[in-house]
Amino acid sequence: MPRTQSPTVLSQQTKVHLDKAEVVVLRDHLEDWSNGCKTNLGGKKNPKPLIKYGRRWTARQVLIQTHKDLIREETGEMAGSEEMISKWPKAGEEREQVQATAEKWNNQAAPPEVQAEVAESKGAEMIEHFATKMFKQAGMRVCVLSAWNNSKGKLMLGGHDFNEQFGNGESFIKTRDWDGIFMPEWGEYAGEQFDAEDGEEPLMVKSKKRQPRKLVELEEDAEGWPMLPDTMDGIVPSNNT
Repeated sequence: MPRTQSPTVLSQQTKVHLDKAEVVVLRDHLEDWSNGCKTNLGGKKNPKPLIKYGRRWTARQVLIQTHKDLIREETGEMAGSEEMISKWPKAGEEREQVQATAEKWNNQAAPPEVQAEVAESKGAEMIEHFATKMFKQAGMRVCVLSAWNNSKGKLMLGGHDFNEQFGNGESFIKTRDWDGIFMPEWGEYAGEQFDAEDGEEPLMVKSKKRQPRKLVELEEDAEGWPMLPDTMDGIVPSNNT
């Protein structure tokens, strides 16, 4: 019988020392990895929400959110890039503070200015996701009224109706006295809840229906196979060799 080969012994690699900023990036990625595979390691997992509308704040995300202007000014890097954090020498000093802030935002709520940014950038998309899931999974039609203060403190009112997109349904907003009955009542209620000043006129935002992309119609050859359009039509070939 052939003799079993001895295992190959690798020389010990030289340890690489990380600076504080690189440690922040590494710890943040380890935190995301740990949260994602906690159940595989025997940890207890929180009940999974039926619909995931957003993300949990991590220390890195809070650091970017609260210091992005300063970091961009001092490093010249775009917000959210790996270089943005690794090149900022104060990242390590802020580690404990942003970690505590992330836990607070996850357990309680993010500050109003951060909530306003999420509402403006993702609010309508989150509501559409909710309406789509409700119809496809529960057969329920919904029409959502929303109200929030934008980043400038202006009261915003929203009407979100995606019923035309599902099962040949009709829009509730378009078929009812939306502006005459529903929005005045909702505007009065929202003004009370957000402490709007007397006489302040809120801004109205309506979600737009997504237009399906128009498919490109291709001509067919004699055998019925589709033909790609001639992209060189009208272009004079160069005589340069």
